[in-house]
Amino acid sequence: MKIILIIICAALSLINCQNKTTHEEHGTKAQDVYYTCSMDPQVMETKPGLCPICKMDLTPISRAQLQSTGIKLSDEQVKLANIKTEKISFGYLEQQVFATGTILENENNVHFINAKVEGRIEKLNVKTKGSSIQKGQVLYEIYSEMLAATQSEFITNRKLLREHPTDDLLKTIQQNTYNKLLLWGMTEPQIEQLHNIDQPIIPYPIKSPASGIVRAVRITEGNTVMEGEALFELTAYKSLWIDAEFYPNETGEISAGNTVVIYVEGGSSEPLEGKVQQILPQVSPSSTIHIVRILFTPNDASVRPGMQANIAWHKKGQKSLIVPSHAVLREAKGNTVWIKNKEGIYEPKMIHLGEVSGTRAEILHGLEEGDEVVISGAYLLQSDYIFKKGNDPMKGHDMSNM
Repeated sequence: MKIILIIICAALSLINCQNKTTHEEHGTKAQDVYYTCSMDPQVMETKPGLCPICKMDLTPISRAQLQSTGIKLSDEQVKLANIKTEKISFGYLEQQVFATGTILENENNVHFINAKVEGRIEKLNVKTKGSSIQKGQVLYEIYSEMLAATQSEFITNRKLLREHPTDDLLKTIQQNTYNKLLLWGMTEPQIEQLHNIDQPIIPYPIKSPASGIVRAVRITEGNTVMEGEALFELTAYKSLWIDAEFYPNETGEISAGNTVVIYVEGGSSEPLEGKVQQILPQVSPSSTIHIVRILFTPNDASVRPGMQANIAWHKKGQKSLIVPSHAVLREAKGNTVWIKNKEGIYEPKMIHLGEVSGTRAEILHGLEEGDEVVISGAYLLQSDYIFKKGNDPMKGHDMSNM
């Protein structure tokens, strides 16, 4: 009897051990799966149930998913989220240097209208500077004895040629007279008019040979002018100068031919492109400013000399690892980018930023050449990670160790 009791106790002990082992195995397995809320991902439970915050059903999530720092997406999810990547490489980061300047007339566009024949100004049609004139517009009427006599000679020869059309001498005289009239300021259409009249035109209207803005009027009505005398000074605003002010340390790499971006104050909001013509010598020995002359073409008629302009010059920096600046997620804890690894998993990387200029940023640490960086959809990946796992992917990382 005693032996039977011993056997029964041993059997019960073995069953209890087996049950304990089975229970421990189930407990360990259960701890490999947690339950979280899709609306409140900070909730993490060891068994199914309702979210204590929003009362929604908790959803299971594996320990491996919690410990993973990456996100695996299907091709359809990538397309819907507009996830785009770009392999990064070494390049030159352009640093913007800003300056201000004043728009000036381009003196290469200045045009002088001179008297081509001696005479007296009977009528002056353009009297003030700043006036806009068009090519072919009558500027003044002049009385000139030489011009009147040459017109009469042309009319007389024309009549003789009608009577003797084969006379070579008359043809030569007529051609010489025609050339004189051209030389003295008459246009070809004006000379053609002389074929239909019998008397010279006195005083004779002189038309502008070019279009432009009047910079100066050097005559008045009643004045006698000599052949070659400057009567009008015109300029055209088809191109203008800017004298931009740069600090000496900013002009070390500027040279003629460099391209700059121009924003005209009070003009169109669209940027203009200009080219550096030269760096002017300093006017004052005590000056700390270097003047850089820039040539540009205005995009509308409202741009005038005297207006102010802002200039941006893209200075090429040292060669470094470059990423699009919008790919960087900037937070108080540090800067992060998302990359697509060789297994096709998207994972975050903490980086150390260098210079940032416009649309490009310099990477000092954290990435390597050839890394496939997410350039579109990084915020969605970041949000999805926090939504699913309830914490920041860079939680616990120390930027100071980079």
